[in-house]
Amino acid sequence: MNQLSRRKFLTTLGVAASSVVLSNCASKPPAIQPFPNDLYGGASDIPEVQSVRLGIIPSIEVAPLLVAQNQKLFAKYGMTNVELVPFASWQEISDRTELGSENDGIDGGHFYSPLPELLNEGLIKRYNRKTAMYTLMRLHTHGGYIVVSQRLRPFGIQVQRAPFTPFQNVAKLFGSPMNCAIAEFGSNYDLWLRYWLASMSIIPKLNIDILEIPFDELIPQIKQNKADLLCLDSWHTLKLSETKLAYPAIATAEIWHNHPGEVLAMRADWVDKYPIATQALIQGIMEAQIWCDDPNNAKELNTLLALSFSNSRNLISQPLQMFSQLFKNSPRQFKPKNKSESKNENKSESKGDRFQQYPIKYWSNDGISVSYPYKSHDLWFLTEYRRWGLLTNMKEIKETIDAVNREDLWKNAAKAIGVPDTNIPIATSRGVEVFFDSAVFDPNEPDKYLANKVNGISPS
Repeated sequence: MNQLSRRKFLTTLGVAASSVVLSNCASKPPAIQPFPNDLYGGASDIPEVQSVRLGIIPSIEVAPLLVAQNQKLFAKYGMTNVELVPFASWQEISDRTELGSENDGIDGGHFYSPLPELLNEGLIKRYNRKTAMYTLMRLHTHGGYIVVSQRLRPFGIQVQRAPFTPFQNVAKLFGSPMNCAIAEFGSNYDLWLRYWLASMSIIPKLNIDILEIPFDELIPQIKQNKADLLCLDSWHTLKLSETKLAYPAIATAEIWHNHPGEVLAMRADWVDKYPIATQALIQGIMEAQIWCDDPNNAKELNTLLALSFSNSRNLISQPLQMFSQLFKNSPRQFKPKNKSESKNENKSESKGDRFQQYPIKYWSNDGISVSYPYKSHDLWFLTEYRRWGLLTNMKEIKETIDAVNREDLWKNAAKAIGVPDTNIPIATSRGVEVFFDSAVFDPNEPDKYLANKVNGISPS
């Protein structure tokens, strides 16, 4: 994807908001909305400020933020000047959050876990300054893919365990060893990739290298056989698939079904100073999440995203066709394959098939809340950081999670927009999580999980 300048990104959003291609863009309410029609109940509900600057990585994962702005859901609750500022990396988002909007930075935005906790504890190596943070909500589940280069495609790398040596030997026959790549070390995609490798007893750094390659350098690096296994978000997976250089082999949903995605987090001082404005932001994004998951809005959502991430000169049909594959809201379920399907499984599995099986969701999936920020998920991410030696200085992990995770604000906002009590989680833990390799994470016993991952190898 071309790097988006702030001006270009906001311009394309403006085009999307006014384009006649969007049918009933600002007036059509979500089909399942339980929300009141008034803007806000009274003077006490009027936000203390109407402006905020939120940083984002342009990706499909931030669709709720784009929709909340485009559908005027922020404005519905009095936040009339929400600026979505695009950045090329999480490092830039962290740096600008540390500055704050008063110093030409941002007030918060779109982060991967456990970045808010690291900022809160001053564990970002670039500056080691503590920036108190609050995690307010999760933005999605699913959406990540392990992508395999074209030169390894004939070998049908799938999610099941498989001996590693043959793949590496084959790669060497093609002139260079097999390497993995992610866009930024420590990100969720880094953790998914490491988890999958370790499930096959492939230890990063010991058996294979993981390279950090910025998005705009992926294609030339793959052409030079510098990277064969990559873990990417949906948007970059789609773009890379179109080049015919690589294809999605494994969805992160196959590694951990209904796994926690990225989060909305903000500077704690901003939230503490403007509690009504904070709730207004959460409410607007919640409504947008519900809107995004409504199948009746799929076409409109596709168009908005295509317009947001595409050069307007190339908007003929391809972007719409591309997104229609990804956002089909009636995915095939995990049905058993018949014999003929099993025989052909490794020969041809289209990107559309995999995208439709494991679609990104924003509000709920399988009756499970996607948006609610479970503290147990924060604990898993920090435990994985410990597993890979990425976290050595945080001693009071649970205390840090309690300080950063503001699930109480999520609950207040959910009640305010009329979400039924039955849809509001009671516990801050989602309970025991089971992964594709039969590994179990019990939030009450994180050290036991860690012990079973000695040297990064999953239990048999």
